[in-house]
This record gives sequence, C-alpha cells and structure tokens, in this order.
Amino acid sequence: MKLKLTIVLTLMSMMLFGQTRQKVIFDCDLGDDIDDAFALAMLLTNQDKLDILGITTCYGRTDDRAKVALKLLYETGQDKIPVALGRNTSKIDERANWYAEQFYWAKDFNKLKPIQQSATDFIIENLKKYPNEVIIISVGPVTNMADVIDKDPKALKLAKKIYAMFGSFYIGYNTYPSIDAEWNVKVDIPAAKKFVNSGANIVYAGLDVTAMVKLEKTKRDLLLMRQSVLTNALSGLYVLWGNETPTLFDPVAIGMMLYPELFKTKKVNIAVDNEGFTRINENQVPNAEVGVSIDSNEFINRIMKSFLYQNLER
Repeated sequence: MKLKLTIVLTLMSMMLFGQTRQKVIFDCDLGDDIDDAFALAMLLTNQDKLDILGITTCYGRTDDRAKVALKLLYETGQDKIPVALGRNTSKIDERANWYAEQFYWAKDFNKLKPIQQSATDFIIENLKKYPNEVIIISVGPVTNMADVIDKDPKALKLAKKIYAMFGSFYIGYNTYPSIDAEWNVKVDIPAAKKFVNSGANIVYAGLDVTAMVKLEKTKRDLLLMRQSVLTNALSGLYVLWGNETPTLFDPVAIGMMLYPELFKTKKVNIAVDNEGFTRINENQVPNAEVGVSIDSNEFINRIMKSFLYQNLER
C-alpha cells in the first residue's frame, strides 16, 4: 500500500512541476551530413526530459542509416529504443544510392536489428496510441511524413507538434537575405508539398535559424578529448564525414522544442514551389510557424554541456 501511495505521489509531483517526459519520435537521414548524428546524441543526452519512442530513417539507403543509429544506441546502452526503416528510395537517383562514408562506421554491425514494422506504420501507431502527446522531430527529407499522409491523411494531425529542419524562408545557406531550395525540400518536392499542406501543427527550423550554428574547432577538440563512448562516436563519424566545420542544422529543430527561449518565431503561410523553394504568402492565413532568429552562442553552449556532462555507456 505504501509503495502504491509513493508511486502516485511521485507521478503527481512530476505532473505538478512539469517533469513528465515528452514523448518524441526522431525521423532522420543519418549518414549524409554529420548533423543528424549530433541531433541523435542531443536526444540521448536529454532523456531526463524526453521519452524517445523510436527512431525512423528516411531517404535513400534507409537500412544503412538504421545501422548507424543502432550501433550508436548499442554502444551507449540505449537498446530499448526501437529503430524502424522508412521506404528505401535509393533507386530514385544516383545521389540517393550513395554509400556515405559514415556508413562504414557501422558497416558490419549486427548486434541490434531494426524492428519489423515500417516507419510509416510505427509513426501512425504511436500517434494513435498517444493522441496529441507525441512530438515528431523531422530532420531529413519528409518522405516518411508523406507516406504517413498517403496511408492515413489524419494521422499527422494527431501529433502534439512537429519540429522540422526544413526550408529557407528569409535567408539561405550563406545567411544572405535571399532564399535557397533547402536540401530536405528539394530532394522530394512532392513529399514536401504534402507535408506543408497536411494541416499538422508544424514548427520549421529552416536555414534562417540553422545556417549560422557552427561547431568550431575548439568545441570539436573538447569532444575529442572527452573520450566517452558518445563523444568518441561523434568524433569518429565526424572524421568519416571528411569536412571541416559542421553546421548543426538538425540539432536546432530539437533546440526549438527544448529551449524555446533562445528563439523568435513567426506565424506565416508557406508553400513549396516546383523547384523546392519554400515561399511565404504574406497575405494568406498562417499555416506554419517558422524560426526567424536564434541565440546561437547559447545554443552551442547548452548542447556542448549535454555532450560533455554525460556518461552514456553499456
């Protein structure tokens, strides 16, 4: 009886002080740019606030992307988090079939396997199981989101919110005041059009709040010297990525959820054109919320703290 009373009081206390963990699904294209790995690491180091229901992979070689996720989960002792494969789109063009250098990090990994359920079915099942409770973090092309819409047009509306690294609204990749066709949009324009017209509650972390978030060498050196399971994985994937200074596009979408005080947003009406540009229609009823500014220095400080002050391991 005392045990039951303790459990009830603990749950009531958590609810009173807002400490119930937020349910999230992470939809990603791990293995292309390095920012997906940093985004997953950010989720793993914030599990005091987040209940990660699962990871879904999208675009191209979704099975190889899943291996990267599974190895990272295994090495950090997070085996309980399921990974579901999105539709393999590697045959759509040469770029989608690219065997990315980061895939070599997990090439022969076989200690964990993806679940049998598809990403589409996994997302729909959890949205229906927890209506208005689940936040989807979408940081890749929105192929899985479109597949969900095709199978159940009402499902995405059951999400509490969707934070998407998606689009370029006022500035582009070089932070100039001219927009670009952002990668996650332009590689699957039909899916992007379905996504923005889905009626779901979507907050967009576009280039306006992501293109300036750089992980400079001094920060990368700290991660390398930390020598933990998680930071070693990030450093290894960074080396295979093979470029110099990463732009942490994808973690910003998570930051908009965890640290809303670091952002300014604007409600606007957006549409995707046939070239993959996200166009703002100033005179129409808003259908989206877009990030327009970020305190990038404080954001970097917070995620570095989460990476350095953790001990995830088996």
